[in-house]
Amino acid sequence: MKSGISKTQTRLAALLLGIAMLPAYAGDRKGMSESGMSFKDHDTNNDGHLTVEEFKNNSKDDLAFKAADINGDEQVDPEEFDKYLIKKATDQPKSETGQPKPAQPPSGY
Repeated sequence: MKSGISKTQTRLAALLLGIAMLPAYAGDRKGMSESGMSFKDHDTNNDGHLTVEEFKNNSKDDLAFKAADINGDEQVDPEEFDKYLIKKATDQPKSETGQPKPAQPPSGY
């Protein structure tokens, strides 16, 4: 007997599950940048905050620093750093028009 679930429905379910798992994945890497460096690795002077210079020393730019500096005090503390990384991990890529790109199933389906 044939199953009532189509390949399209299975693919959609897999895609939705993958999207739902993004925040959990970001949480597993809490405090780690996409380069695998932790807050402590970025904090080269060990003062407990990141400056724009420390961001630039780790291949980040002024815009990334401003995005991470949530309270605008010109320093990024560990909590702001974690929030910045989580937001970066869960942001959808934008198209050239500035609109979110439609979700695409992983290749191989």
